[in-house]
Amino acid sequence: MRILVTGASGFIGKALCRELLARRHTMRTTVRRPDPSESGDLQQVIIPDIAGTFDRRTLVDGVDVIVHLAAIAHRNARASELYRVNVDAAVRLAEAAIGTVRRFVFLSSVKVHGEDSGSGAYSEADPLRPEDSYGRAKRDAELALTEIAARGGMELVMIRPPLVYGPGVGGNFLRLLQWVDSRLPLPFASIFNQRSLIHLDNLVDAIAHCVEHPGSPGPVLFSDAESVSTPELMARIARALARPVRLFRIPPELLYIAGAISGRRDEMRRLTRSLVIDCSKARRLLDWHPRLTLDEGLVETANWFRSRDG
Repeated sequence: MRILVTGASGFIGKALCRELLARRHTMRTTVRRPDPSESGDLQQVIIPDIAGTFDRRTLVDGVDVIVHLAAIAHRNARASELYRVNVDAAVRLAEAAIGTVRRFVFLSSVKVHGEDSGSGAYSEADPLRPEDSYGRAKRDAELALTEIAARGGMELVMIRPPLVYGPGVGGNFLRLLQWVDSRLPLPFASIFNQRSLIHLDNLVDAIAHCVEHPGSPGPVLFSDAESVSTPELMARIARALARPVRLFRIPPELLYIAGAISGRRDEMRRLTRSLVIDCSKARRLLDWHPRLTLDEGLVETANWFRSRDG
């Protein structure tokens, strides 16, 4: 199969390209700058600005499936830039693909549903109620892509993952690794939540399923097989790092206040609220099951984290 992957030089993109090459697909990728370390089997197209002006019809010519990963996820990005890259770029690419490309696979986010699943779990049937600019941009992109695909007869898959972790991870999960590795006491023992995550290997396998499977599932949620509380996640990270875990109790309300004072209010809310995913649709329609357990994924991530200083 001939596949175009945008955002191929990113955390998810590099792993996905390796996976699709291993599955014997023909690859075309977009990158912001040349990457000589990548396999010569990849046809790299240099596009510094995925939302800028370039010939999208030529880019998608001869392609069977597009996997659109390119996006901005930075919390501090301007809303206008977030919308330009995360919505406009996806819309323009999909419009260029009509009549040429059979399937468009869009990497969205569970954040289109919101930030707190309460005592239940998010499913694809739940309403779209994003709480931040990133989630709203992903929702708007999904709605626009749905209209374009219906009008043009193109298959559409919208993947909504939770937090992705694995070798090379940055952002909030890297900070968790650093906190636990520091051996400092951490104030999370009073948190009684549940959160779903997905390891990078599990996610790229899920994306490959969406590329190859004859059915087009529309929106679909993927995650690791089990969810965990924040204290349990930290305990398992500590075990993977061969570090003691030191947690103490503090009321969640004080954590919110501390987060607001330190400029990390959103981060503290994520650590204390529940966000659980129901993957039954992926299992039923795609026969998909995660390759790695949570503990296996954490060990792999911890090995990478320790090797950075080696």
